[in-house]
Amino acid sequence: MADPTTPGSPRVEVRSATAEEMPSVAAQASRQLGIPPASFGGMTPEWTTCVFVDGEVATTYAAWPLQIRFNGPAVPIQGVTWVSTHPAHRRRGYLRMVARHHFEQMRERRQEAIAALHPAWMAIYGRYGYASITTRTTYTVAPRDIQWRHPVEVPGRVREVDLATEFGLLVEVYRRYREERNGLVHRGRAMWDSGPTATPPPGQQQVVLAYEEDGDPVGYVVYHHGPMPGNRERAGAGQSLEVTDMFAMTPAAHQALWSVLGGYDNVAEIRRPNASPDDPLPHMLVEPRMLNARTADGIMARLVNVEDALPLRPYSAKADLRFELVDSFCEWNAGKWTLSTSLGGSDISREDGPVDLRLGVDTLAQLAFGRLSATQAAAAGLLEDVRDAAVLDRWDAAFRTKYPPHEAEHTW
Repeated sequence: MADPTTPGSPRVEVRSATAEEMPSVAAQASRQLGIPPASFGGMTPEWTTCVFVDGEVATTYAAWPLQIRFNGPAVPIQGVTWVSTHPAHRRRGYLRMVARHHFEQMRERRQEAIAALHPAWMAIYGRYGYASITTRTTYTVAPRDIQWRHPVEVPGRVREVDLATEFGLLVEVYRRYREERNGLVHRGRAMWDSGPTATPPPGQQQVVLAYEEDGDPVGYVVYHHGPMPGNRERAGAGQSLEVTDMFAMTPAAHQALWSVLGGYDNVAEIRRPNASPDDPLPHMLVEPRMLNARTADGIMARLVNVEDALPLRPYSAKADLRFELVDSFCEWNAGKWTLSTSLGGSDISREDGPVDLRLGVDTLAQLAFGRLSATQAAAAGLLEDVRDAAVLDRWDAAFRTKYPPHEAEHTW
């Protein structure tokens, strides 16, 4: 990058956008990300960090203040979004400048210790210490293949929900479901409206169903259905059905809601994106392979302030975990640490003596969220200088999570 003090070189600024600049920032992010302009609303100037070259926006970047479940408790995070660089300004290190500036701000404020985002490419954000912490599973199944190997008693009823008057029902079920979970984000109304309850595509019908027992909702599904794209037809059925949100807290709720979806004779395929890694449906069906399950990476997370982040989650065993952390981007994290865990809490401090192992900050994020166990990380070559075999058992026990990490948002 040219020196801004040299005559004729560009003037480069890293700062928040002003209110007057926000339309230009949103317009550029929309063009570069290929997302409709209407999606870029609600952001405030102080939540942005951009690069301006000679007064014109070159790189856009912003972060929502969100909360995520971290093995149970809700903790604050920075939900990074709007990341783009104009093609004329790429390969000049502007995104690195912005990410560094953002992390330094987080370090100074000490309000959020973790940043997370939906990556376009994992390789881009891996450079800055992010790691993939969730897995998304997508089902593509024909309704006729929703057949139960072990049907359960379904004492309740499925009924249609009026979003205009009963939106709170969905919020309550989601709140109860996420209570002890890991990775689920707290949703504001804008997140609902732009994601699971968004207006369906033209020609599609939206349906919201709840499963209730004695008037208590213990599950719901939101979906839209209509003509199959491209007029593709299978077995005489010309429609498709897309699940946009689904949470069920009992086996009966799962089977009741999926039985309704399986009753659409005019639907050729049901698509259910973003099922959780521990979704019970594959264990319930006569032929689970007919789900055609496909997995992909989900969100990425960055432990910006390790000493603040690790004590935020509960641990499942008492242990003293001594490690050397490698972090070249946020050097305040680098060095030797001792994480002392117990069922009642944890504490972290600097370490001067010998350590159990050496690892990168991206691997530590995967361990912290339960995406990987220490044993799995060692098998992948992600841990170095492991002192002995007992170390992995101790780390596995301490970092074990009640549920695998799962993030159900379409966007933020």
